[in-house]
Amino acid sequence: MRKAFWVIFFIFLVFMSAFTCQAVASGKRVLLISSYHPLFPTFFQQIDGLNSVFKPAEVFLDVEFMDSKRFYTPENIAAFHNLLKLKLMGLKPYDIVVTADDNALKFVLEFHDELFPNTPVVFLGVNNQELAKSMNSNNLVTGVIEAISMNETLELISNLFPNAEKIYAIVDSSPSGQGDFKTFKSYGSKFSDKKLDILSLENFSWDEFGKELEKLSDRDVVLLLSAYRDKSGTWKLFEDSLNWITSHSKVPVFHLWEHGVGQGVIGGKVISQFEQGVAAANICLDIFNGQQIKDIPVVEGNAVNKFLFDENMLKRFHVNDDLLPEGNSIINNQNSLFHQHRKTILIVVFFVALLLFFIGALIVYVFRLRKAEDMVRKSEERFALAMDASRDGLWDWEIGTDNVYYSPGYKAMLGYKFNEVPSHVDAWVDLIHPADKDAAVKANTDCIENKVESFEVEFRMQTKSGKWIWILGRGKAVERDETGNAIRVVGTHTDITDRKRAEKELLRLRNYLNNIIDSMPSILIGLDAKGIVTQWNSEAQRVTGVSTADAEGMHLSEAFPRLTPQLKWVEESLLNQQIHTDSRVHWQDNGEDKFEDITIYPLSSKGVEGVVIRVDDVTQRVRLEEMIVQSEKMVSIGNLAAGMAHEINNPLGAIVQGAQNLSRRLSLDLPANFKVAEQCNLSLDSFQEYLHDRGIFKIIEGINGSGLRAAMIVTNMLSFCRKSEKSSKNNNLAELLDNALEMAKSEYNFDRKYDFKRIEIEREYAQDLPDICCDGNEIQQVFLNLIKNGAYAVAGKTYADSSPKLYLRVRSENGMAVVEIEDNGSGMDETSRKRAFEPFYTTKPTGDGTGLGLSVSYFIITEQHNGHMEVYSSFGNWTRFVVKLPMKLEC
Repeated sequence: MRKAFWVIFFIFLVFMSAFTCQAVASGKRVLLISSYHPLFPTFFQQIDGLNSVFKPAEVFLDVEFMDSKRFYTPENIAAFHNLLKLKLMGLKPYDIVVTADDNALKFVLEFHDELFPNTPVVFLGVNNQELAKSMNSNNLVTGVIEAISMNETLELISNLFPNAEKIYAIVDSSPSGQGDFKTFKSYGSKFSDKKLDILSLENFSWDEFGKELEKLSDRDVVLLLSAYRDKSGTWKLFEDSLNWITSHSKVPVFHLWEHGVGQGVIGGKVISQFEQGVAAANICLDIFNGQQIKDIPVVEGNAVNKFLFDENMLKRFHVNDDLLPEGNSIINNQNSLFHQHRKTILIVVFFVALLLFFIGALIVYVFRLRKAEDMVRKSEERFALAMDASRDGLWDWEIGTDNVYYSPGYKAMLGYKFNEVPSHVDAWVDLIHPADKDAAVKANTDCIENKVESFEVEFRMQTKSGKWIWILGRGKAVERDETGNAIRVVGTHTDITDRKRAEKELLRLRNYLNNIIDSMPSILIGLDAKGIVTQWNSEAQRVTGVSTADAEGMHLSEAFPRLTPQLKWVEESLLNQQIHTDSRVHWQDNGEDKFEDITIYPLSSKGVEGVVIRVDDVTQRVRLEEMIVQSEKMVSIGNLAAGMAHEINNPLGAIVQGAQNLSRRLSLDLPANFKVAEQCNLSLDSFQEYLHDRGIFKIIEGINGSGLRAAMIVTNMLSFCRKSEKSSKNNNLAELLDNALEMAKSEYNFDRKYDFKRIEIEREYAQDLPDICCDGNEIQQVFLNLIKNGAYAVAGKTYADSSPKLYLRVRSENGMAVVEIEDNGSGMDETSRKRAFEPFYTTKPTGDGTGLGLSVSYFIITEQHNGHMEVYSSFGNWTRFVVKLPMKLEC
């Protein structure tokens, strides 16, 4: 009972430990940097291994691809670095960086402090054991070595193929391949009964490599190390490379990695990228659980390798399953009736097949003999008919004598009769255009000297009438001597003048069309039905930075990611054959709002199926429309204000006039007042003292003064709102500035954040400044906007040793009238200062401004009055707007 308790307790602890590890790791973010690309055969095995551990622990995994197997140059590494750096700037830092294979580890080690400061690094799939083991001294890096089982695989080859004489290692120039080949060579002395040789793609093109593979004998075995690039740099995917090897060789192919087994590789003791991923992911969980990296040694990768074989390949090369090592795994393994009675069935099948073979061979021989006789007869007839009817020229050249047979069609093509062309090679050479003669003769000479088996060459020949026609010449050596030089060459000459003329016209039309397309200010993109770019004009190239050569053939989502959402409309437009338009599509360019009109035109005529996408930048139009709407709102408000001002003016006049009459009726200077007082038995002096003591005179003065001030405000409002077809006249800028200030003070707004009673106004007006010609209403509107902005700025600042101030300055400078409106408010940063006059740009909270006041003011000064408007600011201290107007004295 006690023992059972401890067993249950132990299981409980293990469960809780696993749960705790997962709880600690939950929500963590890991970045995997792969040395290769998504189609590389090891990637999915690695990612499956990582996710088998991360997904249960709720660890989020991101992936970036270096694609260094295909593009491992300093420029590509720099481009990957810059792109990754840009991405990381917008992301929260990762908790761990995992690298897959050597190049990714080297990249992270080089840029660790810049891109991933203090971030743990866990590697997997690293072949450079010296580099990997050196990470034991790095407190931020550990991982799993990818150790190939070279010795075990070579022993396996010796056991399974004891009669093999050579083991060829296939390798290319990749660093991992060269490292494995170095290990392969080191076992030469141990396996002295087998010659270890090399087939290196550094020395061959793919075609040459295929020919070398075809030379391998049945006593040779191949060990595939790495085969991705040939000597010219032409790159193949692993599946394509393996297919190339197995299709050009008939010998067993072994591999040190799991991928390839089941695709033509017989097997080997292979590296399991899945297990590599599992081991690396478990190290990450240990780190999340608090274990220090210095306490986690680099894992030797040989422990996760396994013997793996393909049953189909074992059968093909007659390998007995009894020779396979223990603990092996076999794919495509099938236990059937055939396997149980294989020998008996094979013997019976062999004799039946042999008998059928002989019967079939005899029937085929007789059939082919009769068919060959018939074909020879028909061929002779066809040749005779073709010689007479063909307009193409047939020629047959005997090299030793330079005698050439020219067919009747050959001579007719050039306008000659059958007896007008000598049967000599010079008859052809003399008619070739001088500019084409060297190329035409060289093509024939290369074939004669066995540099090429056959040839094609285009050149011009002169007809009997003197006209030049284009000829396509084809030829092939049909007989050669013992040195390889041709004895007899035959071929044809075809008149391709019409084709050349059509090609020239097609090129002209294409260039003409491209010039039209490129001259348009719109982005024009042609797509086929699959979304692949077929046309890319210069505007698209300018906006995206992607050249036409690069864009054509790319998918739209890759060439122009911003237009990816339009792909669904592309499909709909193609399906319905209707034009689709998206107006005022919003996007942001470095924080600036932009608008586009996107139109999709379907194409489906004369076998062409696709669309044309037209993108027009309508940002300025949208902004102008918004400004017009805002302007119309302001006009409506102005009309309303003018109407209210007129309505207020009438009762206001009665109030002011009543107050003035009241003062006159109580005055001691008016004799009529004494006369009326005597009639009422009232002492006017005593009544005056009463009114004075009760402050009635002050009340009357207050009514009169307030009424006059209100009248002045109404006058300013009417002047500001008044419109006329020609409103430019001579105006005093100081008066316009003061009127704008008074209007700002009198503005009634419950949400106003400033109080002019708290703002000190300092004026610096030059006395000698004459009146200038301008639109007073528009200039006053500009001043009002700037004063209100200044008042808003000082209202948002707390003053300790000073008070909020507005400085109003008017002066002349270099033939210009200068008005400065300065506040000691919170100021603007440099970004806000540069964008202050942009439409819709505002730093105020939503609802406090439209972002149009300063842009409209700037338009009024610069466009309507040919002036200048500038802004200067010190962040946290002050802002100064400077308006400069030409000193035009007469309108």
